[in-house]
Amino acid sequence: MTQPDGANPNGALNPTRPGSFGEFQNLDETSIYDKSKAPIVGVSGSATRAQQDLAATDGNVIPSGGGLWHTFTRGADATFPRVMLQPIATRTGGGGSGDSSHSHSISRNSPPDYQPAGHGADLVELGFIECTKDRIYSQISFGTGNSVTHFGIDAMYAGAYLMDSSTGDLQLMAATGDITADVADTNREYTFTIAPIDALKSEIWAVGLLQVTHLGQTCKSLLANPIWSMSAPPGFKPAALYAYAPQTSTLPAAISYDALTFNGSFCPYYALS
Repeated sequence: MTQPDGANPNGALNPTRPGSFGEFQNLDETSIYDKSKAPIVGVSGSATRAQQDLAATDGNVIPSGGGLWHTFTRGADATFPRVMLQPIATRTGGGGSGDSSHSHSISRNSPPDYQPAGHGADLVELGFIECTKDRIYSQISFGTGNSVTHFGIDAMYAGAYLMDSSTGDLQLMAATGDITADVADTNREYTFTIAPIDALKSEIWAVGLLQVTHLGQTCKSLLANPIWSMSAPPGFKPAALYAYAPQTSTLPAAISYDALTFNGSFCPYYALS
């Protein structure tokens, strides 16, 4: 005879099944609770096992990462997937309304990028990212566009900012040194190492790029996605996926939310991993 949970009843000889009195009499309450649940959920059903499966990169059926279409940097949290970086269509020729589709041509060679203000503007270009799970960030990624700077730039820095959930203020958590010499190619994803920083699921982070220039110098262009501009709900932070911070020659340690200028019509391609 056994109990409904499969354990031998109290007083049975040599009780060996989970839940029997002989196994519980010397355990504390936490251990008793764990053992009482074990026959129901088993090893594969425990919360610890579920967390391990979610964190694993192989050997299980739970999806991990964003796929090759997301970023070249594996397992990154990005402002948007790189597969959305579609060539911008431009039309040439044409006529008035009702004109045939054969009366003009469509070019899809225009790159999806934008060029930050140069000539000494020195603005921190910010793209906002939501952390998808508890993790450690140790890399910053971004993409260069199609333009070439003939007269160079003085310096270039990349940093990771954490947004205060109440005020929206940004705090610099980690940054690169001057990466000007390393960012030489156009139309390429670059990834740079930063000091490891803890990030929690649902936190809002921002990647900030600063290009320091002087009169006559233009910035390197950055890959970005044009989007339909729409107003965020009242009080929602951030108000858009892109913003820039005021003039500076180095990445500021903190940026107040009120100092940010938002633009909802596009978003730069940034990632943290």
